[in-house]
Amino acid sequence: MNWQEVSFLQKPWIKKTAWIIANVFTIGNGAAAITGIVLTFLNVPNMEYWFARLIAICSILDFADGKLARISGSKKLAVDIDTIMDAFAFGLFPATFIGYRIAQWSLPGWNIAAGIVAGLAFLCTAWFRLYRFIRRDPLYTPYFSGLPSSFAAMVIACLVLLPDTEEWVIFISVLIVSGFMISMIPFPSFKGVPSKFDIFWIISTALMVMGFAVLPNDIMKYLSYGIAVYMVIYLIAGPGYAMKLTDKMKNKSQVKAKEEM
Repeated sequence: MNWQEVSFLQKPWIKKTAWIIANVFTIGNGAAAITGIVLTFLNVPNMEYWFARLIAICSILDFADGKLARISGSKKLAVDIDTIMDAFAFGLFPATFIGYRIAQWSLPGWNIAAGIVAGLAFLCTAWFRLYRFIRRDPLYTPYFSGLPSSFAAMVIACLVLLPDTEEWVIFISVLIVSGFMISMIPFPSFKGVPSKFDIFWIISTALMVMGFAVLPNDIMKYLSYGIAVYMVIYLIAGPGYAMKLTDKMKNKSQVKAKEEM
């Protein structure tokens, strides 16, 4: 089921309100990303915590504005404008931080080059992933083609908070998640009206990500383990669940077509 099939949400005032809030959230997403880029250049203390916090905020706003845009029925907002902001929030901002962090690697003559390579790898694959989303994915599909860029950014955010994470681990992890982003592996999108399992997954994930955004630094470090477990589950079980949703949608469409004949 998609949002257009929920009769209560078709009221004009609900659509208008959803459109306005979605716009505010989209602008907030871009503002958080630009703030993160500025803080990275300023090399503020505990930048890894600021990075994780801002990525969490961007992820929450991105998820919320997408849902609200679909309720409002605005395809332009849901796909084009939102994707432009995502290019900053989950492309340029993480790439800037990654490049700076890996450049601290104690490999004279290689650290800066490694930072540039890792940053460009993440940036280019994230932007390609978003470009492919605009060109290929319709407004509602049960799955994404390739790992969502917001998820990839959260992987890096969790990684940098884990104790004693070496720069070479971040470098390799960036290359791995970059490969997942440009792959054609299906991952659940949770775009439609959520099922009971989807609601549980969305709420539990949202609570942990919101904790990332608002809790003190010493608690964030431990929360990153819980989010990491969810990420592993999503990477392993996500493709199978996405295909199950696809088959379910096809069967529903076939039954509806037969009924209309």
